[in-house]
Formats: sequence, C-alpha cells, structure tokens
Amino acid sequence: MKETIQLTSLTPNNELSPFIESFWAIINPSDNNEELATFPDGGIDLYFFHSTEYPIHISLVGLETDSKLGIMPSHSILFGVRLKLLAIEYLLHTSVAEILNDQMTLKQGYAGINQEDFLNFSAFCEKLSHYFSSQLTTPIDPRKKVMSELIYASKGAASVGEIAQSAHWSSRQINRYFNKWLGVPLKSYCDILRFSNSFESLKTGQLFPEEGFNDQSHYIKLIKKYSHLTPKQLAQNKNDRFIQLSSMK
Repeated sequence: MKETIQLTSLTPNNELSPFIESFWAIINPSDNNEELATFPDGGIDLYFFHSTEYPIHISLVGLETDSKLGIMPSHSILFGVRLKLLAIEYLLHTSVAEILNDQMTLKQGYAGINQEDFLNFSAFCEKLSHYFSSQLTTPIDPRKKVMSELIYASKGAASVGEIAQSAHWSSRQINRYFNKWLGVPLKSYCDILRFSNSFESLKTGQLFPEEGFNDQSHYIKLIKKYSHLTPKQLAQNKNDRFIQLSSMK
C-alpha cells in the first residue's frame, strides 16, 4: 500500500464478535487522490466518510460479488464496520438483499456519530460498540449460531450438507434464509469466503492454499471469478492498491 494511505483495524468485544468481524479505518492525509481496489470478502460494511471538502456521509454497503476500483480523496477519512452475516438480522434488523453489489445512504446522525468522532478511531469504535449492544434485543436462534460458527471456522470450506446437518436445519431453509437476508445462496457466500481467505497464502507467495480447495484448477477458476486476475497477479499486489492484501500482516 502506498505510504500516503494509512490502514488501521480493531477487533470487537466478545459480545459483538458473532456479529462484527472488525472495525477499520482508511485515512488519506496527502494532497493527492488515491486509487484503491477491493475484492469480495463476505462482509457487509457500514461506511462513515468525512473529508475537508465533504460533510459526513454514512452508507450501508451490501455483499459484494465482484472486484471494485474506487478513489480515496485527498485529506479524507473512511471509518467502517465489517459485519458478519448474523449482524443483518440481529444488529441491522433489515435485509441487505436489495443492495447486493450496491449501497444505500443512511440518515445523518446514525448511531449518534458526528464530526468529532472522526478525531479518535478508538473512541469511534467504542461508541459504535455501545450502539450495537443496544440493538441486541433478541437471542440468537441456536441453528443460526451453529451455522454461522461453522461457516467462519471452516473459512467457507464446509459443504452445504455439513452445515445443514450440524445446525439441524435443512439446506432449503438455510438457502431461503441467505437469499432473504443477503441476496445470495449459501454456496455462493461460502465461495466468497474461500476466495478471501486465500489471501493469507497469496500474501506469502503461496499460489495454491493448503486448505479449502481440492484441486488447483478449481482454485484458479474461483480467483479469476472474483478478482479477474490469476493467483500470481493477485499475489503481486499490483500497483500496491489492493486493500485486503495490503492490510494483512
């Protein structure tokens, strides 16, 4: 990642960990706009954007199934929350199926966030954590809890049958749940997770991960589907603009 771009992330507390993957920040303190690329990673994101030229803009970004190019304006700050699948029902209380590969603008003052909250990322995360804790008004359905835990623990490699059997929930009902709340079936969501979790191997130069794929040709096909690049091209972190790869240690 170019030196002008600053990347930061924090993990949620234990109460929110089933619903939130991370809080993150991208800051461009330079005088130049920066081009950045992102790839599907299975997250649903809340964006909180602020710059010297623009007021606060808050948006909810649905699940993405394709790579995207974007511009980070000069002297701008983008704080975000990467939500897991259960957050849609239990934190947002609204489906994101209609904003698949899209986003919607949220009202100013969402979660009580104002301009002063952009001065301190840790305080921003704490404020949002309190807000999200207040949204947890319904106990998690045990079936959905088991389903979610297995999906993330296996990094998307568990089959639909394995997930259905472990959760004691039929595959038809699970797919109905995914299509209703996310806009894609379970298999597609797991494929995205396998794709994004392969970044760890790619970052070390390993062009075929040790887990999650039975053969290399299937892996290459999946990488091309979601990035339009080969594993080798993706591993090279072309132009130092790939956010997910650049932020990995």
